[in-house]
Amino acid sequence: MSVTATPGLEALQPTHHGSWEPRRALALDVARRRTAFVRWLRLVFMAGAIGILILLTFQLVMGSLGPTEGDPQTASSEGRMTNPRFTGRDESLTPYAITADVAIRREGSAPGVTELERPRLDYDFLAGDSSRVLAETGFYDLPNRTLDLHSSVNLSTPEGYSFASNHARIHLREERVTGEEPVQGTGPMGTIRADRYEIRDGGDHIVFEGNVRARLIQDRTAPVPAETAPREENQ
Repeated sequence: MSVTATPGLEALQPTHHGSWEPRRALALDVARRRTAFVRWLRLVFMAGAIGILILLTFQLVMGSLGPTEGDPQTASSEGRMTNPRFTGRDESLTPYAITADVAIRREGSAPGVTELERPRLDYDFLAGDSSRVLAETGFYDLPNRTLDLHSSVNLSTPEGYSFASNHARIHLREERVTGEEPVQGTGPMGTIRADRYEIRDGGDHIVFEGNVRARLIQDRTAPVPAETAPREENQ
């Protein structure tokens, strides 16, 4: 049995491609928009790169046109530290501690050398404590374990000797002090003046050299030997 189409309804029948033609048009529109967006991004990136290149060129040109007279100003690498503390031990494993008001690392200074303002030393080799200022300025050489003191140097030993000078080098490894400037010293035996001095063996030996002048003080507390009375001879 065959079915005959009703005449006049063929125009209402959908064609073979009618289901995907609108989708194809929509996809083409999206592709066109994506392509336009990518082109816009490329233009933005190119404009940014050109702007950076122009800025770098401008800075180079302005730098070359700057003033050339005078010394060039370089960034300082000087470092400052307040209330520093350095610790260590000598050859006898005796601990010591160095403190100061300010520590300065100068640009171009030797490695491990620190400049100190109003240094102090807590060390059994020398009398005093960490609150006692040894000098106005100093230099701590960490690799060599030396403390150089300058200007208004004041040192004391546990044996009761005090020294005033403008220079002292404390050899922390050896428990030794050397001074290349004139020194004034006072102690239990009197006063002394010399051009150079050295404190050795942890203060057991003190050596003075150059125009040495000493004034000894007699110990008046020593007992005076009793005088022997004359014997009477029997007649």
